[in-house]
Amino acid sequence: MGLFDGLESMGLGGLGSVDIYAEEPQQKEKKAEETVQVREVREADFLLTKEFECHICARKFKQRTMRPGKAKLISQDSILRPVFDGIDSTKYDVILCPYCGYAVLTRYYAALAKPHKQLIKDNISANFKQMPATVKDEITYEEAFQRYKLALLNAVVRQGKNSEKGFICLKTAWLLRAWMEKADTESLEGKKLLQQLKPQEKEYMVNALEGFIKARGQEPPPYAGMNEVTLDYLIGALSAETGERLQDGGRMLASVLGSNSAGEKLKERARDVLEVLKSKMKEEQA
Repeated sequence: MGLFDGLESMGLGGLGSVDIYAEEPQQKEKKAEETVQVREVREADFLLTKEFECHICARKFKQRTMRPGKAKLISQDSILRPVFDGIDSTKYDVILCPYCGYAVLTRYYAALAKPHKQLIKDNISANFKQMPATVKDEITYEEAFQRYKLALLNAVVRQGKNSEKGFICLKTAWLLRAWMEKADTESLEGKKLLQQLKPQEKEYMVNALEGFIKARGQEPPPYAGMNEVTLDYLIGALSAETGERLQDGGRMLASVLGSNSAGEKLKERARDVLEVLKSKMKEEQA
């Protein structure tokens, strides 16, 4: 029997294990360094549950999304993948209706024209197997990857812009890169995962490159929220990463370096990427 058994009915059951001879506050302060416990930061701490109304089937559903301004940006890599402290934001940027299969990046979540809605209904919703509408605290990389595939398929079906399809491919490559960084490279399972994901990462980068080159020649800015110099830089960076369209990539990087609107930080990135690209061009010529 505990000293405080029976207090559960009054809502105080959680205090049943309290130490009646605990040290006084003054004594606790003396041992502060010994007793401080660092709480583990979880991905869920950076998320909130938000309700959406599907633009296709009009049903409401909830899913986890990033808390604005909660995560701290640590760095960006050469293809501008953002790295945050404590969370991979890319995992939570696809809004997916579990009832009809409509999936879209957050920036494109808006009302659709009637013909585009009908394309989704006929080609995706008609065949989609309804998913559980439960909301998980966190989603896995595998689940996020499936969401990005659905988002790309939806964009293709509803005839989205090349810049949107390219941007989805870019973000999918970001996701796969982060997933590989989390893999246990010492284990056989981790090594198999890397072998599986690495070629897929390149495939999505190649498709992002193709989409951005098409968008650059056919669409007015902005391109998925990016201005011309940012898109030009990304074309060059993706070209250097994949070894594809090297001549196009070189021209785009030269354009960035000669632009009056490009910031010095972006130009510095462009110089670094251009060196990599030139090296690959030499290898190709040899």
